[in-house]
Amino acid sequence: MKKVFYIFLLFLIVSCAEDLNENTIEFSLERLEIKLSYPEKSVLKARKGVLVTLTDNSGGVFKSYTDETGTAVFMVPCGVYSAFVSDKTKEVLVYNGKSSDIIITSGGVFSQEILLVETNVNRIIIKELYCGGCQMDDGSGYTRNDKYVVVYNNSSDVVEINNFSLAVGTPYNATGTNANYVKNDLIYAKEGFMPATMGIWYYPGKLTFEPYEQKVISIYGAIDFTKTYSNSVNLANKDYYVLYDEDCERYVGNTVYYPAPYNEIPREHYFKTIVYGLGSSWIFSVTSPCFFIFYLDEDPVEFAQKEENHYFDGNKSGSWGSLGSCLKIPVKNILDGIEVFSTRYDGNQKRFSPEVDGGYVWHTNQFGYTLYRNVNKQATEKLPENIGKIVYGYNLGTQDIEKGSTDISGIDAEASMKNGAHIIFSDINNSGEDFHQRKKAAIKD
Repeated sequence: MKKVFYIFLLFLIVSCAEDLNENTIEFSLERLEIKLSYPEKSVLKARKGVLVTLTDNSGGVFKSYTDETGTAVFMVPCGVYSAFVSDKTKEVLVYNGKSSDIIITSGGVFSQEILLVETNVNRIIIKELYCGGCQMDDGSGYTRNDKYVVVYNNSSDVVEINNFSLAVGTPYNATGTNANYVKNDLIYAKEGFMPATMGIWYYPGKLTFEPYEQKVISIYGAIDFTKTYSNSVNLANKDYYVLYDEDCERYVGNTVYYPAPYNEIPREHYFKTIVYGLGSSWIFSVTSPCFFIFYLDEDPVEFAQKEENHYFDGNKSGSWGSLGSCLKIPVKNILDGIEVFSTRYDGNQKRFSPEVDGGYVWHTNQFGYTLYRNVNKQATEKLPENIGKIVYGYNLGTQDIEKGSTDISGIDAEASMKNGAHIIFSDINNSGEDFHQRKKAAIKD
């Protein structure tokens, strides 16, 4: 099937060539019109100035803004494209939409409508994700178990969350076989839930975030990895949290992934897990995870026991606890998510519906890079308490590598926070606009 698809793509490219000589191939540009369609009762309507991003299968990026009718016009070569858009009002409501497999051939004007969906901007967000590992000191390979996530209160409010939880979507890698698509649509997108595969982690009780507070959560080992690999990170910190459930024999018995946490981390900082899939560890992709944080309105154990909350990967039947078992996490309970695509492999596919994440961020693993939230420059500079405290000249982006990225705000968030500033991060529920790839883990600063 792949072979046929590649032949078809080759046909599309060749059909666009207007002139061929011994040195160059000239391609014609075709007109593509992307029309935005807002929900009937939405606060926003079609308007001028909304950014629409178009990507091709090779990672090329094209951008255009809508006119007064809500239409963005692109002039692009023949090929296969995906379009993404996020629009927001008052930083409270976000409207996201996407359209995949837009096929452009020669000799015509092409149009595509994108239906936008409404979602809320949450105060608790993913600030940084480190999952790709780093190089070993002797150059023999890379280590991959030194993973962590930083969760952040992006507001001036005290936020209390019951049953704060973490999960990953299916498939584990963006390039994995995804049986949840039917005619380019995710099966679960219209049903208002996100599958959490294999198991979830939750904080028992209430988790409190002070204004602009962050919490570092170790995913596999709350230890000092730098003692073995100097390029790695030190997660042996008494203030950190850790995914470590002493009552889960299947996981705790696996000391490669779950070494005993640093002894000064209190047990009140341990997360608990509910395992309903196979394996001796919670699988977290090193190349392209689909990671999200959420809360539950009821006891997590009771929620997981209810058959109506069970889903099997690909909408197939199966016995609970078998391969492909997932929990239906209501989209309304999802606080934040990050969709990661791998630069190392082709065939990346989205797993989040637009309500959770309307885009994706590129990631190159093995070199200690992290995925770090961009700063909302305007909102941060507006805070009166930040006068004289914001540090500019940020230079830790990876825009100098293929498909790399950086924070265009120019604000060094970590240095600013150390200088006493309060940072408000970008949050439009689009990983491609909200995140960039950072050269080193922020906790190493």
